[in-house]
Amino acid sequence: MMPEMKPEVTPEPAQEMAQEIPQTEVNTEPPPEIIPPAVPQTRWQRFLHWKYLGLAVIVLVTLILHFIAIMHPPTIVWDEIWYVGDARSVISGTGELRPEHPPLAKFFIVAGEYIFNGFKTPEHDTGVKTYQYIGADSTTDLTFDVSDASVINVGATIRIDGEQMEVTGTDPGQNQIVVRRGTGGSTVTTHNMLQKIYVFTDNAFGWRFFSIIFGTLGIIIFYFICTKLNFSWKITMVATFLFAFEDMTFIHSGLALLDVYMVTFMLAAILCYLDENYIWMGIFIALSANCKLVGLFIFIAIFIHWAIYRKNKWQLFSASIVVTAIAFVVFLTFFDIFIKGGLENPITRITELIGGTAANQFTVPKLSISSRPWTWIYPQFVALKNQYNVPAIVYSYDPQYISFISTTIQIMIVPTIGYMIYKVVKKSKAAGLVLLWFIATYLVWIPLSSPLKISIGGATIGNRVAFVFYFLAVTPAICIGMAMALSDWLDKLKARRLVTNRITFLQRTAYIFIPSWLLLHLAIFIVFNPAVPVIIKTWLPPFSNW
Repeated sequence: MMPEMKPEVTPEPAQEMAQEIPQTEVNTEPPPEIIPPAVPQTRWQRFLHWKYLGLAVIVLVTLILHFIAIMHPPTIVWDEIWYVGDARSVISGTGELRPEHPPLAKFFIVAGEYIFNGFKTPEHDTGVKTYQYIGADSTTDLTFDVSDASVINVGATIRIDGEQMEVTGTDPGQNQIVVRRGTGGSTVTTHNMLQKIYVFTDNAFGWRFFSIIFGTLGIIIFYFICTKLNFSWKITMVATFLFAFEDMTFIHSGLALLDVYMVTFMLAAILCYLDENYIWMGIFIALSANCKLVGLFIFIAIFIHWAIYRKNKWQLFSASIVVTAIAFVVFLTFFDIFIKGGLENPITRITELIGGTAANQFTVPKLSISSRPWTWIYPQFVALKNQYNVPAIVYSYDPQYISFISTTIQIMIVPTIGYMIYKVVKKSKAAGLVLLWFIATYLVWIPLSSPLKISIGGATIGNRVAFVFYFLAVTPAICIGMAMALSDWLDKLKARRLVTNRITFLQRTAYIFIPSWLLLHLAIFIVFNPAVPVIIKTWLPPFSNW
């Protein structure tokens, strides 16, 4: 029997191929997309996208306007009479005239006069001598004989002994000059015959230069404070725009006054605090107080904010308190060497500073430009009965140096602080800083200036004279608070638009109001800017009613 034969199975071509070719993993993913290489930006495009471009534009604009106005007028404006007069007395070696103020800000005015006079004392011996005895009984205009009146010009400020005088007239034929006595805060005193007559050769560029530099530094520091508070670029720019183009801030940054130095060092202290650099914070607070004693007020805000919201690095923060106190005394002693020409007992000096500032009291009738602090926070056009409302101080009519809180800022003070209180309840640390800043640099003036005197530990406070430009230290806080409120408002508008997918009438109104308000702020700045020809004659109604 033959065995059963199985039919031969011939493999199909596909099976043969599968047997001959080893199996490999099949990639089922789609091929990667081909991303074209990024086109490199041009230099112009990189410049337009530079994150500091907006800040640079603001700084450049303010600097240009400041330097246009720096010699306009070339003569002393308003309270410059005290500080330039003090600087002249210091640099001529005849002593300090304003001992109630710390030395640092005055040192910068002296430095400006010295540097821009070719590193020489800005004083010239005219070669002229007095030809008669000059008594101390005349405190107004006085005519007296000199050896040669032809070399003395009208408008010059001269010095005889330690007294400064403004020359208001000359008579070369009779060799007589007419002077206004006791200018610059100097004391009217007697002068014997044959006293040398010196003329000051300084100019406005020298005594205003460092004010402009510090005002500009203040804008830059303010910008970085906003970035430290984690504002968006747009909100940071809005806040910086409001601060830089605020009328009173700009005016004081262009004149030889003390406040701009104090505020700039104060802003530097706040920036260091936000950066948790507590030692430098203490140093800058000490420098601020060495410009004006009220620079110490910001430490109240910083200390309370740290105690509530941080409580970190307590050893370092405690050390900063000691550093602030020691640095204040060291700086006071050091800079007084330049101002007073020698060492002075620090305790005696501090007592002199405190006593000098406390002596400035409201009088009856009051000083025309003084005002109660609660009148600073409502609009200039509101006049409450029996209140000392002096919303604007005219430093000069032409050019217009008119110092007031810009209306676009002033009408928002109370709403901004109200919103900051709401944000504090919502646990906002930034709002807490703004609110405490407001309390420490503004609200503190209310009991100090209250007509009702308050006794604390045997010391009496109250009735301290105040001026609207004291609000300079508060203005940065209000600008930050306004920027925070604006940021929140825009965020809510955007969220609402995304939900409804349309723009409502109220949203459209808001989008029109915000840029219009910013343009109004800029318009006020331009109209009242001393670098711009007089547009509105503020000595006429309704402005004269201020």
